[in-house]
Amino acid sequence: MAEPLNVPTHLTPENADFSKALAFLDGALVPLHEARVPVRDLGLMYADMTYDVVHTWRGGFFRLEDHLDRFLSSCAGLRLDPGLTRDGLRRVLAELVRRSGLADTLVYFACTRGTAVPGTRDPARHVAHRFFATVTPLILRGQPAEMNRGLHAMIARGIPRIAAASVNPAWKNTHWGDFQRATFLAKDAGADIPLLLAPDGALAEAPGFNLVALVDGGLVAPDANVLPGISCRTMFEIAADLGIPARYGRLAPEDLGRASEAFLTATSCGLFPLTRLDGAPIGAGVTGPVTTRLLNTYYDRKNAGWHITEVASIPPPEMA
Repeated sequence: MAEPLNVPTHLTPENADFSKALAFLDGALVPLHEARVPVRDLGLMYADMTYDVVHTWRGGFFRLEDHLDRFLSSCAGLRLDPGLTRDGLRRVLAELVRRSGLADTLVYFACTRGTAVPGTRDPARHVAHRFFATVTPLILRGQPAEMNRGLHAMIARGIPRIAAASVNPAWKNTHWGDFQRATFLAKDAGADIPLLLAPDGALAEAPGFNLVALVDGGLVAPDANVLPGISCRTMFEIAADLGIPARYGRLAPEDLGRASEAFLTATSCGLFPLTRLDGAPIGAGVTGPVTTRLLNTYYDRKNAGWHITEVASIPPPEMA
């Protein structure tokens, strides 16, 4: 008998209390609906910014240090300064969650170049960078019925992923023009989500997701023109413990076409099964046993405290 997919049922839009959502902006905590970024902020004007998203689970951050590593690496690569030390960031994010009173959250944090200096477009002149963060209730990207059905994907041929030589995908960014165009293309064709190709024709990623396929008995995720995903790394760590081969490498469209299973990974869901590609079933056309085992193990381990940093263990920032 097939193992059932154990997806939490309480993290729904109906159960999300957004009256508790908060923001940290310009050094102060405010209700989310009151937070405003100036219209001449360069993050808004030119996508001159970086961001990251971490989630809390039952009152604890999941893989907080990994998200801070990636955020600070992105800031360094893009020459952005959040104005806080690593410990300062940790404390601000924890205080946001603590003040919200929410146990299961998404915490978004970002650094922009700041408000444009009149009369210049020289990024080196913009020295007052802006850090902000928000906390909102965690709503699973895939609800139970959607997870059991799986996503129907389409390869967005003709809309390649932005070349890594132009926009480094390892520095988390908001250059989503290609993703948005491809999403409309997929929706027009009756698919749920697009998969974008790298400039060399290999598969890259989906909007906000890494791609993983089970091919010839092993998992493979694209290693070029993609964001190094923390959720993908998590699934590969679990796979190693379960004795399932997993690697990063080139994944061609024809490889995905013959995969026995496939899924996407993201912070907001862990993983999301893929069951159809370009109208044809992937494997049996249902969420497969390896995908199911990975996701169920992921929730079992989080519930047991794996990679969890309790919010209560982090001291408050000086502002508190």
